[in-house]
Amino acid sequence: MNRKLLTALMTITQLLLLILLAAPAQAADHGVISGAVYHDANANAQPEPGEVNIASATVYVQRAGDATPIMVSADADGYFVVANLPYGAYQVWAEDAYHHLSPVQVVELNEVTGASSVELPIVYDLSNDIELTEITSIYLPMVNR
Repeated sequence: MNRKLLTALMTITQLLLLILLAAPAQAADHGVISGAVYHDANANAQPEPGEVNIASATVYVQRAGDATPIMVSADADGYFVVANLPYGAYQVWAEDAYHHLSPVQVVELNEVTGASSVELPIVYDLSNDIELTEITSIYLPMVNR
C-alpha cells in the first residue's frame, strides 16, 4: 500500500474516532432490579443476623400493565438479578419451594433510579403447627404370672 493512501486512511480513522468520542453518550432506557430472598424469622421485614437467605426461591417481577410477570430463580445463596428492564413501575415478590410468599414491593425504575435493590422477606406461619412434647419416662403396668 502506498504511503499517501495509508496516511489518508489513518486520518479518516482518526476523524471518525474524534466524532464518535465527541458525541454525547446515549442515555440507557433500561434498568436492573436485584436483591435477596430471606426467611424473616421474627416477621419485622428487616434482614438480621441469623435470618438465612432462601436458595432457589422464585422471584416474580411484573411491570405495571403487563399481564404476565417475569420469573427468575434466586441462586444458591438466595440472591437474584433481573436486568434489561424498561423504565417503569414494577411489583416484585418471591415464593419459596413450600409456596410461602413474600409481601409485594413496588419498585420504580427511571433515569434517576436505574437500578434498585430489594429485600424480599418470607415469613412462615407457625400458628397451626403441632406442638411436640418430649417424653422423659414411661410407666407401664407390671404384670405378674
